[in-house]
Amino acid sequence: MTSLAIMQPVYLPWLGYFEQMALCDHFIFLDDVQYTKQDWRNRNRIRTKKNWCWLTIPVRKGGLDTRLCDVRISDHKNWARAHLLSIRQNYARAPYFGEVFPLVENRLQSPPDLLVDLTIGLIANFADFLGITTPTQRASDIACDTNDPVARIIELCHHVGADVYYTGPSAASYLDTDALKNAGITTIFQDYQHPIYSQIYPGFESHMAVVDLLMMQGPAAQSTLLSSPIPVELRP
Repeated sequence: MTSLAIMQPVYLPWLGYFEQMALCDHFIFLDDVQYTKQDWRNRNRIRTKKNWCWLTIPVRKGGLDTRLCDVRISDHKNWARAHLLSIRQNYARAPYFGEVFPLVENRLQSPPDLLVDLTIGLIANFADFLGITTPTQRASDIACDTNDPVARIIELCHHVGADVYYTGPSAASYLDTDALKNAGITTIFQDYQHPIYSQIYPGFESHMAVVDLLMMQGPAAQSTLLSSPIPVELRP
């Protein structure tokens, strides 16, 4: 069986994002869909003394049908410097700050023009740090012969020869699993049991950006990240 996860590129994703990447044989960044505002595509949360705060990348205004892969970053208010300052202030005393901070700093010191070039670049850095070697592709680089979302998933699965599609639980509200089944594809919905681990400040806040775990556990974070039960269809 060959498995595939398809996810939109996200800024500093949460742990479940990397679990999907780690468990599958292939991973495709769904970057050719319509951009959604006030979403995870350009923002995420980090831990602070007062629970957590948002880090948001400002983007240039575009039309309602702007594709995610075409969204451009704005240079408004020197946002990159502000993000690095917030991360430094809140994680400077973390055990693995010295190893993890440069992964973000090297990308934000000279951010690219396109949002996906930044977010995918950061995801690649984090995946490498976690020892995740799953091959990745961008959907925008793969020929598209349909405008139907479910048909597009089938198209992408066939592109990599996948017969197992691993997706988030929210997809259950719209995904036609019978259509995938008829195309020879088994759908597995993620049921990620978020781990609890020691954070830089007292208490625990769930669903933080991946840097939160990496700062505290370094390379050993992979075992924590993958501590949720693995679906039978995705086990080695």
